[in-house]
Amino acid sequence: MSKALIVVDVQNDFADACGALAVPGAHEIVRPLAELAQEPGWAYVALTRDWHPPDHVSFAPNHGQLPFSSHTYHPPAGVRAPPQQGTLWPVHCVQGSWGAQLAPQLAAASIRAPHSVVDKGVWPDRECYSAFEDIWDDRRSDLDALLRSHGVEHVYVAGLALDYCVKSTAISAARLGYTTTILLDYTRAIATDAQSMARLSSDLAGHQVSLFEGAEPLP
Repeated sequence: MSKALIVVDVQNDFADACGALAVPGAHEIVRPLAELAQEPGWAYVALTRDWHPPDHVSFAPNHGQLPFSSHTYHPPAGVRAPPQQGTLWPVHCVQGSWGAQLAPQLAAASIRAPHSVVDKGVWPDRECYSAFEDIWDDRRSDLDALLRSHGVEHVYVAGLALDYCVKSTAISAARLGYTTTILLDYTRAIATDAQSMARLSSDLAGHQVSLFEGAEPLP
């Protein structure tokens, strides 16, 4: 079974302690992820990036609100879908900024497999956690097409943050028919309390996403 590695949003704003939206413990996984991505045998490696325009709908200052405020996201014009409750975030991963760049050790990795950077969150009028599509599944990235062009059947998802973009990317992959595994040792979450993690595990299991803890056997 051909396998791909999807490394989600290991960028300075998430992985560096000085980043705008630093994930606790994120620095611990950067080197291991870079090493994992360099292993031979992957059919394809995707490095995803949040790549937001300055006027992105998820940025709290664009609404005159404080970061982490609750927010109702309304579908863009022409999209027939109900509003979704979500969160407003600090300004982060703005296109071309230091915070949007891949963490240096990952950016410098000599990846042997076919690989590419996949940008998400590029549309200003819609939130996007999954590396495959926006929250209304209205606009899609090239990730699914890239995986299929390399004959991928099983995707391993890692990166940042487990309870947001890693989770959403994994659920999308499973919905699209890929066998999907999250590598827990290669990801970190924002909410790490027992109740949040139990809820996350249950949600992922309900979407046929498996969790693997330990050194994942390489392809």
